[in-house]
Amino acid sequence: MTLGMSSRAEKVAGIAIVVLCPVVAVLAVAGGLIAKLALAGVLALIVSFYIGLRHPLWLFWGLAFVLGALPFGYFPGVHVPLYLPFAAGMVLAAVVHAGGQAIAQPSERRPLHPLEKAVVLLILASALSLVFTGGSIVDVTVFVRWIIATLVMIALLRLSRENLARFGRIYVYAATLNALFGIAIVLADPQHRFIKILAIFDYDREATARFVFTDEGQSRFTRLGGTWVDPNMAGIGLVPALVMGIVLLKGRMRIAVTAIVSVAIVLTLSRAAIFSVLAGVVLVLLFHAMRSRHRLAILGTIAFGSVCALLVPAIRTRILTSFGSQDQGALDRWASLAAWPHNMSGHWLFGLGWGRREFVDGSFAFNLNFVSNAPLIAAYRAGMIAGLIFVAVLVIGCIMSYRALRSDSLPAALYGGVFIGFCVVALQLDHPVVDIPQMTAAFGILLTFLVYVDRSREKPDPLQPVLADTGQMASGPAYRYALH
Repeated sequence: MTLGMSSRAEKVAGIAIVVLCPVVAVLAVAGGLIAKLALAGVLALIVSFYIGLRHPLWLFWGLAFVLGALPFGYFPGVHVPLYLPFAAGMVLAAVVHAGGQAIAQPSERRPLHPLEKAVVLLILASALSLVFTGGSIVDVTVFVRWIIATLVMIALLRLSRENLARFGRIYVYAATLNALFGIAIVLADPQHRFIKILAIFDYDREATARFVFTDEGQSRFTRLGGTWVDPNMAGIGLVPALVMGIVLLKGRMRIAVTAIVSVAIVLTLSRAAIFSVLAGVVLVLLFHAMRSRHRLAILGTIAFGSVCALLVPAIRTRILTSFGSQDQGALDRWASLAAWPHNMSGHWLFGLGWGRREFVDGSFAFNLNFVSNAPLIAAYRAGMIAGLIFVAVLVIGCIMSYRALRSDSLPAALYGGVFIGFCVVALQLDHPVVDIPQMTAAFGILLTFLVYVDRSREKPDPLQPVLADTGQMASGPAYRYALH
């Protein structure tokens, strides 16, 4: 959508172009590396400023695509993460256009949702921890990247319902393409060479291949990582795509996307992602009112999928050896949990700080056995105040999810069930949603569409009429949702 500019703004922009063009030309021809990098930064700033003013929604669509398709890519020639300018520009656009019609009509603007308020408190508590622990530019840089990724949720919820749904569909389609790319690597590229296609975005085969193999006993298996690189992070990126696709898509497209993303999640061999989805489906079977034939269809699908998955040696070995005496990952997790209180000693209130090496050095973090638990890492970095508020965010989300479980909408119930499963399983087994900005943004998107689902209970979407009676249990659904 295009937003008109005032004549004064247009005059300023015109003068800036006239003044900057000769400077840009001189720097491009005569400047060294530093000058050219500075030039690239200035040009990116000008372009972002223009887009933010005239076409703010482009920033939203760009972030949706980048987080789904190229979450760890970099701009060619400049070592700047692809997601960062889009996310920062999107947050700025949400502020600049808060009172206009560029991203939402005045009638569609709403006050902060309780979940948003909890996230704002988390940001404030984290900023307070930075005041007491930040002693270097690295601390500030890490915090700024985290806060931009966290504010993605707040910015998205400033969109109209229609535009928010469009953002979600773009993310789902991009993540599905990423899933297909990952499936192709697992099935046809044992040397992990396909990733070289994306070398222009700084995806390097040697640097990424170490993440996609797992040794189970005497066997070595390839895991799906896609452009998320790390299979565990692929699982975290795919789970939101799975449930958002169920809520936002319809018909054959919904079935196709669900099938592709489900297969990709299994091929990540990420126990956190797999067990989160399974736990969510079990919760739906237990708490959602539905016809017996629908319940049997879900059970049959689970049984068929489980049999097919267990026929694959890599999946069978990975699942059946989980958390046993031979599971080195489980042993390492227990050891890190036991060491967590000692590491926190003397730092309970404000944490150990933001710029620690494990938060900025990927290779060091990969080999360091620090606690793989999202709430505990939140406390480890920013203190118990922030850690407890993070837990409060999860609790509020689970309450909203239970309402969705008890609704008359199966898509809403699946979203709620998987969200609870994600909180109870994935966030207790891994921590990227806390300390890796791209995953923080992905989790923010998951929270955003939980609010989208919850608000469909409050105000039916005229484009998605409330379901008619579908023969629920005698007690009937506790809530009615405008999703089908």
